[in-house]
Amino acid sequence: MSRDSDGVMQAVIADAAALDAEPGGVCPFSDATPDEGAVGTRVFGTDVPADPRLGRVRRSYAGFAAAADFRAKGSSGGMATWVLVEAMRQGMIDAVVNVHPAKDGGLFNFAVARSEAEIRAGAKTRYYSVSFDTALRDAIDGSGRIAFVGVPCFVTAVRHLAAADPAVGDALVLTVAIICGHMKSPGFAESLAWQVGVAPDDIAAVDFRVKQPDRSAKMYGFSAISKATGETRMKPMAQLAGRRWDGGYFRLAACDFCDDVVGETADVSFGDAWLPEYDADPGGTNVVMVRSPAIESLIETARTRGDVTLDDIGHDRAAASQAGGFRDRRDALAYRLWHADRTGRWHPRKRVTPGVSNIGRIRRLMYRVRMTVRRRSFAALRLSKTVGSILPYRYEMTAWHKFQVLLGKADTKFGKPVSKK
Repeated sequence: MSRDSDGVMQAVIADAAALDAEPGGVCPFSDATPDEGAVGTRVFGTDVPADPRLGRVRRSYAGFAAAADFRAKGSSGGMATWVLVEAMRQGMIDAVVNVHPAKDGGLFNFAVARSEAEIRAGAKTRYYSVSFDTALRDAIDGSGRIAFVGVPCFVTAVRHLAAADPAVGDALVLTVAIICGHMKSPGFAESLAWQVGVAPDDIAAVDFRVKQPDRSAKMYGFSAISKATGETRMKPMAQLAGRRWDGGYFRLAACDFCDDVVGETADVSFGDAWLPEYDADPGGTNVVMVRSPAIESLIETARTRGDVTLDDIGHDRAAASQAGGFRDRRDALAYRLWHADRTGRWHPRKRVTPGVSNIGRIRRLMYRVRMTVRRRSFAALRLSKTVGSILPYRYEMTAWHKFQVLLGKADTKFGKPVSKK
């Protein structure tokens, strides 16, 4: 794996003949691999009920880790880090493969955590293109029982790898999915940092989710630390161009063809509980979807002790907490698949049927604009780097933001489904 000119991780196959197996047998976007529904059935069995949005799932919760400072040091409710630490304390796992601040090259990378302190160092969300190839190999080579933490497509790739490679299959005992709107390129971090006053070549560290105690969970900030001065600079995310998640800024191309919102192949999935009853809490609240009986038992035992504070919200409310993601991976995906077919562009086989019959004309335009913004965000940041100023990027992305807001208002007021005739 190596980074392209935009910092995005890409596979580089120097000698295809030397490969032990066909890469398409592992890639989650390959037509040669079973889809997430089939993987979920294989891993969790038919006795676990299947939900068309969440996959096979036992329990859906909303809440946070009450023990220690897991919540305070997490992006949301701290539940993902708490589960990993508790699994290690209980002797379920010996190591965790997850994303950490990078010690050299880039801002973040996957690493192997072999202690509670190292697991906790990997807390918080990282919106950054990374690869787990080296870290997973290191973990398999001598870490005993491992847990893997990643976005849904990463977890599915590891499931495929475990099915094909006995060494991985024997070592992998826990998979944790972080619910993902889409993966970002490093340009996302660079563009935000530049807007708070830290240029791309001066970034020592960033924090995408700075909690603000006097505001709702959605009103978080972004901070960056300067290499040159050591100064931390922060602004509310709402003040930064290119921050709107549904806008498409720095979205990786593969994410246009993903239909797994919550990590259907993982033993447990964690995300933000974006629901009205939890939004006002600045501490953050997780939505938790449990598929593994062992993790369900671990959580329920801790709930009795008071180590976690959880509400049983049911699968409908859990899905509602990710409503924007489901619109993107259902209606918008149907449009993108239809558009790819119409323009002769290859796309992977998906569980969503291509089509536009139920999508109004304004919303079609909105989806098309987001595809354009995805490409333009990369190009605008390249221009800003060439001229040495963030202004070209900020001006263009602000204009695209305003246009998308207008489209959203128009769709709300005038949008109607297109006739099926």
